[in-house]
Amino acid sequence: MTASRPTTPAPLLELLLAEPAPGECAVAVLPPAAAGLAPAPATPRPRKLRRLGAPLMPLFKFAARAVLRRPQVRQLALRILKRSPALYARAYQAMMASGSAAPAAEGWGKAGTQADEIDGLSPRANAILRTLRRMQETPPRDVAARPRLAFVSPLPPQRTGVATYAVELLAELSGQFEIELIVAQPGVALPEVILPPALGHLPVRQADWFAEHGAGYDQVLYQFGNSPFHSHMFSLLARFPGVVVLHDFFLGGALVHAQMSGADPRAWGEALLHSHGYRAVHASETPVGRAQAHKDWPCSLPVLEGATRTIVHSRHARQLASDWFGPGAANGIDVIPHPRTPPPATDRAAARIAARSALGIADDCFLVCSFGFVAPNKLTHELLRAWIGSSLHGNPACMLVLVGANHDSPYGVEVEALIRGAAAGTGAGANIRIAGWNEDAVYRQYLQAADAGVQLRTNAHGESSGAVLDCMNYGLPTIVNANGSMAEFPPEAVWRLPDAFEIKELSAALETLHRDPARCAALGQGAVALLDARFRPARCAALYLETLARARAGTAAQHAAWRAALAQAAPAGEQDLRRLAASLAAGERPARRQLLVDVSDWAQAGTPDAAAAGQLTELLAQAGPDLRVEPVWLDTSLDTAGSAPCLRQARNAAGRLLGLGWPIQAEPVVDVHAGDIFYAPDAAAPAVARAFDSGLLAAWQARGVRVNLLVRSLPGGGAPRAAAGADRLLCTSEAIAQQLATQLAALRAQWAAAPHESDGL
Repeated sequence: MTASRPTTPAPLLELLLAEPAPGECAVAVLPPAAAGLAPAPATPRPRKLRRLGAPLMPLFKFAARAVLRRPQVRQLALRILKRSPALYARAYQAMMASGSAAPAAEGWGKAGTQADEIDGLSPRANAILRTLRRMQETPPRDVAARPRLAFVSPLPPQRTGVATYAVELLAELSGQFEIELIVAQPGVALPEVILPPALGHLPVRQADWFAEHGAGYDQVLYQFGNSPFHSHMFSLLARFPGVVVLHDFFLGGALVHAQMSGADPRAWGEALLHSHGYRAVHASETPVGRAQAHKDWPCSLPVLEGATRTIVHSRHARQLASDWFGPGAANGIDVIPHPRTPPPATDRAAARIAARSALGIADDCFLVCSFGFVAPNKLTHELLRAWIGSSLHGNPACMLVLVGANHDSPYGVEVEALIRGAAAGTGAGANIRIAGWNEDAVYRQYLQAADAGVQLRTNAHGESSGAVLDCMNYGLPTIVNANGSMAEFPPEAVWRLPDAFEIKELSAALETLHRDPARCAALGQGAVALLDARFRPARCAALYLETLARARAGTAAQHAAWRAALAQAAPAGEQDLRRLAASLAAGERPARRQLLVDVSDWAQAGTPDAAAAGQLTELLAQAGPDLRVEPVWLDTSLDTAGSAPCLRQARNAAGRLLGLGWPIQAEPVVDVHAGDIFYAPDAAAPAVARAFDSGLLAAWQARGVRVNLLVRSLPGGGAPRAAAGADRLLCTSEAIAQQLATQLAALRAQWAAAPHESDGL
């Protein structure tokens, strides 16, 4: 290698990402601002209120878990709190704040690992190690004509649309697989599950049983959504990868519930940090962030990485993966529409009359319904204001019904107050009501009875509205706004408002449908035609089979490669097996690359100097969807896998720098992959010298990792010896850069001639 001429000053991240010329060690000069010469940010002192509340937090968490684990107790608590909106709001914020973004130490052993995890291996290497152990114990299994499939999902009578979806899908897949249902629905003797007679033969297992026997299936299919009904699935997916159906791209609500309820005590914090880095964790520690972070950050990267393939229901959801985690994150994602079975063939007019009679609605009433849970993202306030501002509100022959349970939050209290205010203001409030949660039969009656549907959304998080499809399925003219997946519906199938519509536009749409039966009929017919062409269960199930087959083939190829590596390595013992798992993990290509910033000098205690602190703070703020900035420290202890140095996440040092105030964190091993970038802000640091002398830097470079070192000074006029192992040397001045350029050739020749450690790398 030769040294290139120094470059002109450039910002730090720009230099680190730039590709050096082949065969050269680039020497570049950092301007003073990019060199991080600004003072380190002061660690904020804990607020007095937080210090005083700390002793009570364990008691609060215990009470919160008791409530969350018992739905009946939870509903009673909500009814009591709703009597005081102010108290409700404070309790809601406190409960969300108790699901701290800090990865919880609870559930970890002394070394910072779960009971079956090896501290010297990364999380991914541990997962591979578990598979390698199973491979040693059992020979490859031939997949039968009807593979044994574990179907992990909430099922009826759980009050979630995913349960209904699962039943619809099972009816199509049951002939292709030996399906066993995995639920977290405890009953007195058997799991509490209600299935149609055609599915009654399917075995039902509890999630706790699956945690012990999940390896015995040919394939696993998970139905993931953003609600407490899915909080047990995160730990299962980590142990038993499978195809994931991602009903919601944002999973913060389910993760917070999993952490607060104790189902997975570190789920939310780990997912936030792994998915979005320290910038997101820092944002979650603000007063607003404690209650809002689970809505602002998807936190779904661990689920995407744990899936053998992923199914989403819209192009919008697939695009979100690229937007949040880089283009590579969408490679294993298939788009399969949300299926809808056509309603039974009946006389539409007769069914409408019967449904209205059962619901107590007059035959001549113009009935508008909005289906599904009342929630802020459903724009219920806007719908109510549009209705109240239209001519329909004052018309006793018109009615608006919200067919779903009200939101368990201050927003739901505001919705009820808005409806009461409308009644008091005009005397026509009886024509607006919340029907609450209804059994399927009553829900269908509203679909049969309605004249039009309104399904609005804001801040779409990748979900596809089953309620929109329900309205279209029953031939209702349906008003939507072009938010998220609803923007993909053609105008002949729905009345599509702009994403950010005006209240008067919605009022005008309601009034037009009221007075124009022909327009209503045309939209209803267009909706049914679209569903017949793309959304029927048989077509969706055929696409499912293709995805499941691709996932099986991919897993089989991966396992075959691992078995070949196992045979070639012929591990004589546990240490050899661990080394193989670490090697396989490092050889994988993740969706996004890492910028690994060395903080070894102050990882264990103390504070960094101004330059290191300023640089790291800047780099953490510049992390993006396709680049993860990870502070790391070099662990040279001899009890790690293979007795080789390794990098660990510097969570505690980053926490001190950012003033996170979280407890002592476990610091997992980091896998270093091809395409990653290593940066040390001091080429003369002892840890950098150790990494160079041991051959670790050379091993990374051979794997395709770029090594960048900052040379701050030349004590005695000589360059640090680790400079010989860099792809790029950054300097704080032009003078240092010029001296380095002349010294590098001799330094590299001297290093090449000297013996150095490389065993085990």
